[in-house]
Amino acid sequence: MKSAYASALRERQKADTRTLILETVERLLKSSSLGELSLAMVAREAGITERTVYRHFATREQLLEATWGAVNEAIGMKEFPSTAEELIERPRKLFPAFDQRGEVIRAMLASPQGRELRLRVNTARQAAVRAAVKEARPNLREPAVTRLCAAVQALGSASGWATMTDYWGLDSAEAGRAASEAIAALLNRKSLTT
Repeated sequence: MKSAYASALRERQKADTRTLILETVERLLKSSSLGELSLAMVAREAGITERTVYRHFATREQLLEATWGAVNEAIGMKEFPSTAEELIERPRKLFPAFDQRGEVIRAMLASPQGRELRLRVNTARQAAVRAAVKEARPNLREPAVTRLCAAVQALGSASGWATMTDYWGLDSAEAGRAASEAIAALLNRKSLTT
């Protein structure tokens, strides 16, 4: 029986190639739409074979999911806020980080593929927001709870960031402050921002 060859060097090269592919996707999204993106385009831009891309990502969907995961990790979105204080504080910390990957975030917001990726985690996101809202407003009943959860999620999301920066001309720090203050007001809590 043949055993698989494994070495630290091979693993490092594999990780480096994966990183190269994901960085290439981000670079391409600065000038191309998400709908135009293909594995062949990524391979060409990265200077590697299409087969190499397929070794790391069997489908375009896997590639996009990995890219979105890498972006979320890079900007500090590891888990959803589940307390009122975390909901209030999150936009103030997160919105400035969105600037690091603004083109990718906007591409994901503007495309059906990006919407699909975001919807995959929507149940978990909604549960976390609901828990935090119920903590802050325990006497609130349906359907008011759902309306409040939807408003809080919208304010603290990448869509809220894009609206405040693109349509209102706020820089990301001010947009984060605005979202945090609005969420605090909706939750009847004192804003943590100054």
